[in-house]
Amino acid sequence: LASIMAGAVASLVLVPMESTRIRMVTDASFEGIGLLRGLGKLVDEAGLVQTLTVGLGAMLAKQVPYTFGKQVSFDVVAKFLYGILNNPSQSTANLAETISKSVSPEFIKWTVSVLSAMIASVMACLMSQPGDVILTETYKGGEGDDTKKRGLAEVSSSIFARNSEDGVALALTGFFTGLQARFVHVGVIITSQLVIYDLVKQLLGLPATGSH
Repeated sequence: LASIMAGAVASLVLVPMESTRIRMVTDASFEGIGLLRGLGKLVDEAGLVQTLTVGLGAMLAKQVPYTFGKQVSFDVVAKFLYGILNNPSQSTANLAETISKSVSPEFIKWTVSVLSAMIASVMACLMSQPGDVILTETYKGGEGDDTKKRGLAEVSSSIFARNSEDGVALALTGFFTGLQARFVHVGVIITSQLVIYDLVKQLLGLPATGSH
């Protein structure tokens, strides 16, 4: 629940910034004016409500699964790995004992953090990729501002319809376009973020994620 709320709050903050960024790239009147001035100009042109809400559905479709997949899977995987090490079953007892004797506790914590973060990055990419495709389509330039004003349902339908003649399975693959590149790009970012997050927690005297 906390991760879902965090993703929703992040969406509310990102929507006006994303709208401003797109206009700075595609609209000559926004060129070179900076983010804050661009945001003010956008509010003057479109109004505060539209600035805060256009593309909100698409942003939620990306950010909520992204945050949920990243944080929850990181906690769950780390707890699972620590469970194997701290309370091993008969089949894993020898392995756990060997690991505990051959490496330091700090190295074990670092290894668990890295492995958990890597798996969390994969889960976050898989869960948020459809939303990322929808978000890209929502903000993609078109004639005038029509593309940006389309709602979540309309954009999703247009993506699905591209390959719908070839069957439902192929139609759904449209929501995972570019997934391999995103595994590399977002995977490195998320893994780095979560490992640093866990290391800072430990430096502050807090237990490592999943260890308690």
